[in-house]
Amino acid sequence: MFISLFPVYCLAGEGKPISITVVADHTKANGEPWDGIRGLGGGRGPTTILNKNAPPDLAVCVVRLETPPECSMQYVNLKQYSLCQNSYNCTFKRVSIPDGLFGLIILDLDLRRHDLVDFLLMTAEKALTPDQRAALESEIRRRADQLAPPFSQGEKQRRLREMLVVPMGSCAEAKGCRLVQSEIRVNSAE
Repeated sequence: MFISLFPVYCLAGEGKPISITVVADHTKANGEPWDGIRGLGGGRGPTTILNKNAPPDLAVCVVRLETPPECSMQYVNLKQYSLCQNSYNCTFKRVSIPDGLFGLIILDLDLRRHDLVDFLLMTAEKALTPDQRAALESEIRRRADQLAPPFSQGEKQRRLREMLVVPMGSCAEAKGCRLVQSEIRVNSAE
């Protein structure tokens, strides 16, 4: 079996590497479980076969301007898998981040369509101009839609809300930062 790992090491050579711990809620914001297969069943409308006890398969993607996102996941036979399969809690080590503003996209990896757990702008040390910030926010939304296309109208509306802007220092390991469907904690990489 061919296994190719793409851990998040300092790929871009900018900034210091950090560790990011994601703790996902036990259900999506709408109360549905993370894993289920939509569209299956014998009824007229779309139905979902749900695994009510299945935790998400988390991945984190760092978004910068003018470069593809760098995602922490592994590939097995060209399929994407989490580094922490079936877990509400995952720590991603040595994530390379830029010195200024950057985006994070948190995903639940699924076979057919990934779910967006959360996305946000994170500030590190340097601030961007308002134009750069607007461009990065647009890039984060575009990349989130590519990585995890919205399935429902409610999900499309959720993605249009004001984007969270979080100073990285406020998400230190001890206190963490509460997002919409998860919590993140960051600390210096070992």
